[in-house]
Amino acid sequence: PLASIQETLVLFFRFILIVGLAIIAGGIVFVLYFSRRLTRPLQELAALSARMAHLDFDAKYTSGGKGEIGILGENFNAMSEKLESTISELKNANFRLQQDIEKKEKIEKMRTDFMGNVSHELKTPIALIQGYAEGLKEGVSDDPESREFYCDVIMDEAAKMNQMVKNLMTLNQLEFGDEN
Repeated sequence: PLASIQETLVLFFRFILIVGLAIIAGGIVFVLYFSRRLTRPLQELAALSARMAHLDFDAKYTSGGKGEIGILGENFNAMSEKLESTISELKNANFRLQQDIEKKEKIEKMRTDFMGNVSHELKTPIALIQGYAEGLKEGVSDDPESREFYCDVIMDEAAKMNQMVKNLMTLNQLEFGDEN
């Protein structure tokens, strides 16, 4: 009877060993299956975040699901769309700002050129007025006709200067929107 008990025990231990190994193998397969099922969406989210970090917003989370990871993936997609939209708006605003800066620089150059031209144009009448006024003061000519000519030149040049000043004031009002 002892031999049969030992034989039964050996069979039992073999059975336990085989069943235990089968359970361990099944557990390993089970763990591998579910760990991959859990890590695959996380790996996809990690790859998606890396692409988004490089400003590639065409990448979308596709694994789906209703759990926390699925919700996280949907939030990644929403964030990607919002970032793409915001960056696009920023690029457009930057482009418009660049154009405005170029326009302002062009206007400033035109203003500088204009001021140079105006100052040159004002120097000529001032020099003529000064020269003719000095001539009148020193009595260059006693002839009434010459004095009248000098006075006419002075008045004509003064009128030209007056018109230039009026044009400058009008330009200033247009530029700064002054309605006065």
